[in-house]
Amino acid sequence: MKEKGNDRLYVRMLGGFSVFYGDREIILGRKSTLKFIQMLQLVWYHGEKGIHKEQLVKYLYDRADVSDSNNSVNNLMYQIRRQMAAAGLPKGEYILREDGIYRANPEFPVEVDVHQFEALLDAGGQAGTAEETRSCYEKALELYQGELLPMICTELWVLTEGLRLKNRFEECVQWLAEDAKKRSDYAAMGAYYEKAVYLYPYDGWQIGQIDVLVEKGEYKKAYEAYKEMADKYSEEIGLPPTQEMIDCYERLFEKVHGVSGEIGDIKEELKEFPGEEETGAYHCSYRGFMDICHMARRNMERTGYSLFLMLCTLIDYEGKVIQNEDKLKERSEVLREVLSDSLRKGDVYTKYNQSQYLLLLSGTNQENCGIVCQRINRRLKERLGTRAQVAYSLLSLAEI
Repeated sequence: MKEKGNDRLYVRMLGGFSVFYGDREIILGRKSTLKFIQMLQLVWYHGEKGIHKEQLVKYLYDRADVSDSNNSVNNLMYQIRRQMAAAGLPKGEYILREDGIYRANPEFPVEVDVHQFEALLDAGGQAGTAEETRSCYEKALELYQGELLPMICTELWVLTEGLRLKNRFEECVQWLAEDAKKRSDYAAMGAYYEKAVYLYPYDGWQIGQIDVLVEKGEYKKAYEAYKEMADKYSEEIGLPPTQEMIDCYERLFEKVHGVSGEIGDIKEELKEFPGEEETGAYHCSYRGFMDICHMARRNMERTGYSLFLMLCTLIDYEGKVIQNEDKLKERSEVLREVLSDSLRKGDVYTKYNQSQYLLLLSGTNQENCGIVCQRINRRLKERLGTRAQVAYSLLSLAEI
């Protein structure tokens, strides 16, 4: 952790990049992606063991042609000296080269948050008691402010090391959460998961938060949190729930319905929109949609109803799948609204991914399914002009 007031460099690489000298933040150039800054980052990251010139050049110039690596690295060394002095730091060599190895000059001590993070995790893993481990891990968790050097996250070495550090962060959170659960400290357990959700909102950490609410007996809040997670996953990522999310729902369902219920309570749960008229086609989760399809297919022989599964895919005016993520997200939301208005009250639909929706159409035929798609495209055109339309494919549930 950064100690203010001492005349040494403190470098933050987790969740961003910043350099402090004592209490003062140092600005090294207009962009943190400049090559001389990347060289500093590499040398500082590798610490006392240093980094060999061959590896350094590979990481810095792997995607570019460098005819004279010696000259290129020497030029970066010159820029480092000049920029350090321009930033108000003492003049001198901040990087030393010895036997082809580049290291930080010990005359200018450097503390790096990554090194502190890993040292705390190592100390926690070797601690003799749970209390000592908890203390180390909580300090490490405080240091971890996000992914390694996000501004150059596409660089190969950053990708590799960033993933390794993220795995260590995840192991740290899991240990702390399980330890808190053993001690029935649900406030701490929730705080650990809250940080994980904040840093990685699409990694399923919300499941841990839901489990905390279940442990506390706050089932209503847990169910609301589950719905929010499932909607976020579906709407923003455009994928059906993961198996871990489904397992979480099953655990929640068992807890919520673990005590004797009344038919009146169940009646209230069956209401889609309490106090409002149920209009438009029925929208549900992908898991719910699959259950409805299975049940409807079983009843086909008895009811005599024909059932068609329609896959609608958003395309542009050239008939191509929309690639721009922002446009696709916007048009996908419009399509959802159009589907609700264009289908019958007894029809069911769900989002399959960002560009596709699944529809279950009952009591119709193949020709009428084409008419349904025409109606959808007409209403899409009214909302979006010629910028988007849907292509469709059909499957009769009788063929399954």
